[in-house]
Amino acid sequence: MSTSLLNVLIALNKEIADDWAGTTTSSGSTTKTTVVDTALMAKANDWITDDCFDFITSAGSTQYEERKISSLDNTNGTLTVLAHTATIAASATYQVHRLFSASAKRTALIDAAKLCYPFIHKQIRDESLTIGNWLRDGDFEYNWSSTAAHTYWKVSNTANVTIEETTTAPYFKRGATSLKLAGSAGYLYQSNTENSGLMNLADNTVTVTAEVWGDTASDLRVAITDGAATTYSSYHTGASGFEKLTVTADMATYPSAISVRVYRASSTSVAYVDDIRLYGPDRAKLYITDLGLNLDYPIEVFESSDENINLEPWIPIRDYSIGSDGYIYLEEGTRNYRVRITGRNYLDFLVSNVASTAWTATIALNEPQIRVLVAQAICYLYEQMALPNFTSGDRQAYAQALTYWQGKLAERQSRFGMKLPPIKTRWGI
Repeated sequence: MSTSLLNVLIALNKEIADDWAGTTTSSGSTTKTTVVDTALMAKANDWITDDCFDFITSAGSTQYEERKISSLDNTNGTLTVLAHTATIAASATYQVHRLFSASAKRTALIDAAKLCYPFIHKQIRDESLTIGNWLRDGDFEYNWSSTAAHTYWKVSNTANVTIEETTTAPYFKRGATSLKLAGSAGYLYQSNTENSGLMNLADNTVTVTAEVWGDTASDLRVAITDGAATTYSSYHTGASGFEKLTVTADMATYPSAISVRVYRASSTSVAYVDDIRLYGPDRAKLYITDLGLNLDYPIEVFESSDENINLEPWIPIRDYSIGSDGYIYLEEGTRNYRVRITGRNYLDFLVSNVASTAWTATIALNEPQIRVLVAQAICYLYEQMALPNFTSGDRQAYAQALTYWQGKLAERQSRFGMKLPPIKTRWGI
């Protein structure tokens, strides 16, 4: 469920009757200042006003360029424009924007994605956290800065040992993502450098568990080190499917470092890792900033054991508080139980999960919610034009258009706005 910024622009153009789109019938001038389309011969020359822009949509070096149009010659369908970076060839697709430029509409659409909240929003339903787990993102669902780099999990030798975000079944155990460990022999780790809270495990007995998949016996094993001593689990058997490895160790009273590791001995083996957990002293808090919740605030919090995760309903956790440090503090909850957190956040246009203004960026919306976004963007555009820096006659016309679209926006919010998840009553409130 996603729509590109370019396609949302097309929807906006249609709403305000500013949707001329054509295909050039011959090449423009070598000065790069003309766009030729015989279909424009049907337009009067004064169809082009003082603030018209072209917008090239076909692939090529001029794709997504826009230039101010100075005139139309309807004897041959030629637009004269400020120079493009290259000649506009025949069969190029383009748009003419007469009310607002494509860039102005883009700004409005990106801003509208936030202004429309909560009528349109990103729905969050996360089951990646485990009560009592000291590790960050132990199931590899988040924090991938690229498909081959993770914020909290690193490798022993970046030149030779590689990691890869994997979403292909059956190579994940929990959620929809695991980590593939490849390249030369080495290890994956999370240490107190990536997660400073691990140093609080000093002088405690800790247990690490990890779900690993390997095709080679005596290849994969889990370890924990306090900088002086390293304790290892047994090896994975090499059988197909995930196998849980476990290691328990006593941390030094004054450790120089604490690190959880997954070792891979063979450079030719296949290895996947998922659902790594580190238990020590009771830890009644979970880091939730990674989940993308608006203001880091959940709407619902539930728990379930590993054995009962497919049984509904999960048990609600009602007594919790949200800290300013990015943690949720649980006054109730069961150690080693999984947590489900639901909530919402603002939508945005994204490329590879990063906010972007590229015309190829997509937003997680389809019809009819797109109509809410478009109406909000149109209100944004007319609000700008109704400001006092325009002439009184123009301001009045734009103010009337704004009033109309504010009504349309309210109607669409009521008809097409996304439903919000129910809020569970919290104890003491």
